[in-house]
Amino acid sequence: MIDLAHFKQQYMEIMPVDVKWGEMDAFQHVNNTVYIRYFEDGRINMLEHLGMGKDVKASKKGPILASITCDYLTPITYPDTIYVGTNIKQTGAKKITLEQVLFSKKQGKIAAKASSLCVYYDYQALTSCEVTEPISQAIAQRIQSLA
Repeated sequence: MIDLAHFKQQYMEIMPVDVKWGEMDAFQHVNNTVYIRYFEDGRINMLEHLGMGKDVKASKKGPILASITCDYLTPITYPDTIYVGTNIKQTGAKKITLEQVLFSKKQGKIAAKASSLCVYYDYQALTSCEVTEPISQAIAQRIQSLA
């Protein structure tokens, strides 16, 4: 078992999610597509805390999910509270990468791991672009605060 307090120290952003009965499938565990939605919620939560919403309105530039991979480690079942742990880094002038995990409070362990690649996109020019300076700085500050 992993201590929840220790888990929380390893991630820039932690978001609790209560598992809902309706998220389970015929096999009586949370459906695999729901894991991806949990990761999406954590990704959006992280980006919002970096100031993405305000920045997108001002610059008309923001991230688009280019790819996501997920390793399913253990089934999640109702009832449970999971914690979406998210770390982010800028991996190129136009790219950011998120490493995420789902921690099951009931099981005391990580239930899934995901890696996401987001490409920055200029919604007016309809082409990829460099990560905006405010977001780039916010990511650097988050990385520094975790060190």
